[in-house]
Amino acid sequence: MDRPEDPLALEAQVCFALSAAARAMVALYRPILEPMGLTHPQYLVMLGLWEDSRTGATTTVTGLAARLYLDPGTLSPLLKRLEQQGLVERRRAAGDARVVELHLTEAGAALRTEALAVPARVVQATGLSLEELERVKTAADAVIAAAHGPRKPAAAAGVLHGVDDTAAVPAAALP
Repeated sequence: MDRPEDPLALEAQVCFALSAAARAMVALYRPILEPMGLTHPQYLVMLGLWEDSRTGATTTVTGLAARLYLDPGTLSPLLKRLEQQGLVERRRAAGDARVVELHLTEAGAALRTEALAVPARVVQATGLSLEELERVKTAADAVIAAAHGPRKPAAAAGVLHGVDDTAAVPAAALP
């Protein structure tokens, strides 16, 4: 890689490349998610809930916020909109009213079937091979780990499992 003479050149900045890449990816998702009635941040929330539903986990607002690297206050408006759409329900935990659990509605669970087509459509929209996208994801994961530290087990991130509280959060599927 050629390094610009000026260390403050825009093209030399990792932050610029990551920011521009993130905006570009979100823009690719927009027309794919629009027919489902989801924004990209809402899609990420639903991915977390679908994943937990398949593993039998109950997710808390705080736990999902941690997994998405969001402040719970930032997540709340997203959840409110998903609740208004009839996809998610928020409930106080029976054992601790301070804990808010997230549950998919029937409509929210059914939307997963439609979402199964999203990853392939995104791969196609990028024009990149799956191998190229896997390398990008590996590099992005390394940046995230460097900035935030390694991922914690699901139990530490606020996911409550019926059988095994120490099960790790599975790696996200591409893209």
